[in-house]
Amino acid sequence: MPTKIRTDKVAEQITPIVNRVTQDDELRAHARTALDSAKTIYSKVQSDGARKAATNKDVTDEVVKAATELRLTAERLTGKTQRKSHKLRKLVLGAIVAGAAAIGLKKILSRDEDEFEYET
Repeated sequence: MPTKIRTDKVAEQITPIVNRVTQDDELRAHARTALDSAKTIYSKVQSDGARKAATNKDVTDEVVKAATELRLTAERLTGKTQRKSHKLRKLVLGAIVAGAAAIGLKKILSRDEDEFEYET
């Protein structure tokens, strides 16, 4: 038996989102841009076919644009921002690992030299 969707519950959940979109200009702009990109992609797929459209650079650029706008819309809607990349932390950690590897390699190589004695 198919599950019935209660429209009153769906309306309760969607109403705050719709109100937020209508009041926030930046959010509305991101949503409109994503929708326009999706329309462009759909029309290109309908006219050229899926295989030809998938290899078209303009279509792939529109897909990237639509995905970016949807991500920005979702971030704006939920209030979450993208996490920091921590570039300095990664650089310092990489330097420590590289230094430790260099020291370990130096010890291994110096130990190998002492074990072998060359006689003439």
